[in-house]
Amino acid sequence: MVEKTVRCPNCKKILTISGQPGEVKKVNCHSCGAEGKVTFKNISSSVKSDQIYSKYKIEADNITVTFGRITALESFSVKIPEGIVGLLGPNGAGKSTFIKVILGLLKPERGKIFLTDHKRPYNLTELRDLIGYMPEHDCLIESMNAFDLVSYMGQISGMMPKDAIRRSHEVLDFVGLGEVRYRSISSYSTGMKQRVKLAQAIAHDPEILFLDEPTIGMDPFGKKEMLSLISDIGKTGKTIIVCSHLLHEVEQICNHVVILNQGRLLKTGSMKEVLSGEKGRYQLELRGKNKDLVEILDILGSKYEIVSTDYVMGKLIVIIKNIESSLKLFNLIKKHNVQVRSYKPDKLTLEDVFIQSFNGGK
Repeated sequence: MVEKTVRCPNCKKILTISGQPGEVKKVNCHSCGAEGKVTFKNISSSVKSDQIYSKYKIEADNITVTFGRITALESFSVKIPEGIVGLLGPNGAGKSTFIKVILGLLKPERGKIFLTDHKRPYNLTELRDLIGYMPEHDCLIESMNAFDLVSYMGQISGMMPKDAIRRSHEVLDFVGLGEVRYRSISSYSTGMKQRVKLAQAIAHDPEILFLDEPTIGMDPFGKKEMLSLISDIGKTGKTIIVCSHLLHEVEQICNHVVILNQGRLLKTGSMKEVLSGEKGRYQLELRGKNKDLVEILDILGSKYEIVSTDYVMGKLIVIIKNIESSLKLFNLIKKHNVQVRSYKPDKLTLEDVFIQSFNGGK
């Protein structure tokens, strides 16, 4: 089963129709009642069946983009699933280039992009109807109010005026802008402007959202609310790609992560997988007399790989690798008058994973 987005020739409303490849399907426009037919093309032989019916919403296959002598993306391949995905990397890593390739703004020298379970449409207007974008920088028309702007953006995306008006009220209610929606945007705080940017991005109910630094300039309370809104949208079956330098926020809301640098993929996977750390790596908290803690640390260092230590009077926290038997470890510690206060797998933070990715995984 594939989906095709079409525009009614009579009222210009955007319709999303589902069907099988090769099927000719009769359709009726829900707004004006116009009748027509939609033909689903046979799947190109260049598109693999597992790409057509996969769980991934965006697939990049061996994408290469160059600007003169600079290679922005080099044989870049990645699969992005449904849900909230963190797209991470330093400035110049290739994140913006990758997004522009998806949008059809850049044509790669090599490689293919597959989008929402079917080959990327050649009609770029149809493609962009599938996508919403919340930019990092201010892009709002400050002489307008939020209601007029969001309904206008909905109409640009193909919605009928009455539908855009209704949808504008819905999304502005969702992002928490009440009567202030009728005030000039020039009077808005940074946090309110961020809410308007999110509202215009979701006005036409796109399948894929790109959110660039969505909490920039917001106070802690506003950031918490914005992250909650993004999480709520993520539960509706959409794919949300979040670009942010605030790794603790990405870790909080994303269920998948993609890390790239210099146009190459460094790491990708579910958030649970990338934060699980290495097998056999544990955090150990020990209590005892100072001389006993110093002694046991030397002994542990002779038998295991010590990643880090944190010593406070009477307490020692050690990260240890290559532990094959917890029983042997406990018996060893027991002989040296030291208490084990906690012992647990060492869970990484996203910042740890990010730094390790640039250090070859070490």
